[in-house]
Amino acid sequence: MKQPVVSIERINNFEFSFAKSTKIGLKHVGKALSFKNPDPYAAKKYSEMFDKRIYTFKIGMLSVLEAYLNENDITYVLYNYEFELPADTIIDSRMFGKYDHQSEAVKAFFEKHFGIIVVPTRGGKTFIASEIIRIFNANNPTDKFLFVVDTDVLFSQAVGDIKEFFEPYGGIEIGEIRSGKVDTNYLVTVAMIQTIQQAVSPRCRDKAKKKKMLEYLKYLKFLCVDEIHDNCSDTRLSIYKKCHKIDYLLCLSATPYRTNSFIQNLKLQAWSGGVVYTIKESTLRDRKVLSDYKVFMLLLDHNQVDYGSEMEDNTDYNEYRKKIIFENVIRNNTLFHVIDILKRLNLKTLILFQNIDHGKNISKASGIKFIHGGTKSEEREEAKNNFLKESGGFLLASGIFKKGVTVSEVEVLINVDGGLEDANTIQKKGRVLGTTASKDRSLIIDFFDVYSLYFSEHSEARLNAYINAIGEDEVGILDTSVDDCFPTLERWISKWFRK
Repeated sequence: MKQPVVSIERINNFEFSFAKSTKIGLKHVGKALSFKNPDPYAAKKYSEMFDKRIYTFKIGMLSVLEAYLNENDITYVLYNYEFELPADTIIDSRMFGKYDHQSEAVKAFFEKHFGIIVVPTRGGKTFIASEIIRIFNANNPTDKFLFVVDTDVLFSQAVGDIKEFFEPYGGIEIGEIRSGKVDTNYLVTVAMIQTIQQAVSPRCRDKAKKKKMLEYLKYLKFLCVDEIHDNCSDTRLSIYKKCHKIDYLLCLSATPYRTNSFIQNLKLQAWSGGVVYTIKESTLRDRKVLSDYKVFMLLLDHNQVDYGSEMEDNTDYNEYRKKIIFENVIRNNTLFHVIDILKRLNLKTLILFQNIDHGKNISKASGIKFIHGGTKSEEREEAKNNFLKESGGFLLASGIFKKGVTVSEVEVLINVDGGLEDANTIQKKGRVLGTTASKDRSLIIDFFDVYSLYFSEHSEARLNAYINAIGEDEVGILDTSVDDCFPTLERWISKWFRK
């Protein structure tokens, strides 16, 4: 057997050493873990995801390196930690049958101890985390678990879901880090990342609180970060890295890696350990956890419209968005046509906006209730509940419904204000894809805005996100300038919902 060119040895929970590789091997590792920055204006042309001084790299880069070595037929030896589901563990019986993906995700995580579980909406994200908590607590009865979220809605949902999961086991007490309060006395704590940031900030004048927070992070054994795609900025990663004694790291997201965030994605992969298990949306549809759905996109060619001198090349993006989307009479009238069709077909419809003023204007013109971040929480909850109880009906909402709020009763989602990020597209559509006793189909309606600057690219990104999720055959595009556009749309919708 020939001498391995590359020697890889795990030296702690977060790092591997390749120092014992041959000179050729060192060069191969350097090549494998050097990534060309796609940003032509970046200060550094390449990002090196290894330490060239001491020949180490982070755990998430192992899969990248192994793929390179195997592809180039380079011999290597790997000394890694070996993990497995703790002996005699019986996974909760609620995680089998149509929910097999949940038990498989739990097992996959315990075989790595560090990594990302990719969970689409309705995939049982908090349920999976709760079972991992239960197994962790049973085998580490004095060690602490921290579940980090970034919105009030996700905070309340996490606390409620974890408590509900533990009811058959006699319940669970949960500490809360929220609204300036730092309670770390329980084995399981749910935290708002903003509160942690404030507590450890140099601007925090409460020295006792700061010391308590830093001590807690220093000795924490299990860190879990929800919606990691929204919580992996350099600032937030620097806070997580204060938890340098953790033995377990779990990240959760439907879309962990963001479009056009190449460097940040590399940093997240390196630190987190990368994806350890993926639950596919198609699996959830096959098992009837998610409804079948189609996407209809309404094409508007803005290049054919004279928007006047105010749309000259020196107009900034926000001005373009105002003219092309928010204040566009033709586009808004298209939305009103669609609302009329859905009203005739009595389909329960959630209409999402990015811009609050746009939502308010459509609400005023249509008479449909609009809720947003400025709406009192009691009023939002009442409007949501009234909407869900009625047959058919409409509700307009801002980004507060983008994540953390599941409204499975909704049959149609309209994405009004466009957007580029595919993660947001996936988050939005996930709100309505659940099944109920009376609903097994859903529909997404979106706009394809054709314009020489910005909007064609944004629309194409969303279209690709839809096609990647359900396939080209399930996505229909209608040109709104064609005379029979809306009768055709009504026929498509009627046929899909068996009206």
